[in-house]
Amino acid sequence: MMTPAVSIIICTRDRAESLDQTLKSFEAVNAPAGLRPEILVVDNGSTDHTPAVVRKHSVAKIPIRYLLESSPGQSKARNAGIAATRADVILFTDDDVVPAPDWLESIAAPLLRRECDGVVGRIELAKEICRSWMTPQHQISLAVCDGPREGVLQLVGANMGFHRSVLDRVPEFDVELGPGAFGFADDTLFSWQLVEAGFRLRFVPEASVIHRPDPARLTRSNWLAVGRKHGLSAAYVLHHWEHREISNPRLRSYRAGLKLLLRRMAQPPAPMGAEGIAPWEMSYVVEMEKCRQFIKERHRPRNYSKHGLRKRGQPT
Repeated sequence: MMTPAVSIIICTRDRAESLDQTLKSFEAVNAPAGLRPEILVVDNGSTDHTPAVVRKHSVAKIPIRYLLESSPGQSKARNAGIAATRADVILFTDDDVVPAPDWLESIAAPLLRRECDGVVGRIELAKEICRSWMTPQHQISLAVCDGPREGVLQLVGANMGFHRSVLDRVPEFDVELGPGAFGFADDTLFSWQLVEAGFRLRFVPEASVIHRPDPARLTRSNWLAVGRKHGLSAAYVLHHWEHREISNPRLRSYRAGLKLLLRRMAQPPAPMGAEGIAPWEMSYVVEMEKCRQFIKERHRPRNYSKHGLRKRGQPT
């Protein structure tokens, strides 16, 4: 069998039903002649019937492979997928998306033609998930992407890809970031490293997917967890990669916590099971957790040289 020219990596854990719908949606995706694509499902230690779902779709028009990476963490799963393919173009999407019929051709073509080194496509939120209270920050946390924000283009894991050649300079995703670890910023840091290395990123709006996250992610309790994870991830990147400081982090954390308490007394928030969260509550939680975590991180040796492309001690 010839080596696939394009590998579509889908990392998943205990989301068999959602994965089933995503793999089914790929049956409508056009696979241009000569492209030689494959779908590589990386199972990050599922305890449900994920393997059976992959077997069910194994006769699809785009060949599907199954890979088990039992060590938890999305970045570990992504790195395992990268190591398991020799394709020229490596694409990533999630186990809860529906790609447009021309998605594959649209997102892979500029990479195969070497017009750029990394791409990110449009990510739209499913209509049944959209809510009137959602701000741009809510949408970002739900992986919505409709182009560069504030002039800065970053890859988003639900719909991104890159040419294999970038791995010579930026070899992997940081396993301390992303779901299963600190929670976020794995794709963000990888993007920044690609730009730092001089690689070209491009937004490809034609390469569109619909994101259909679990509605449980809209509850206030989940948003509070999201805020904490954003804070943890930000502290890690600040210390280890950006080499920046937070002045008086303990005092700043205390102040953010006090402001949060007073604001909650003045404006009692909704119950934990209700949908949504006020932007002010989210921002205080992020700031408080970032400062708390930075106190811990600053005592660790830095994992990177300033704006480094690979972790210290990683083979060159």
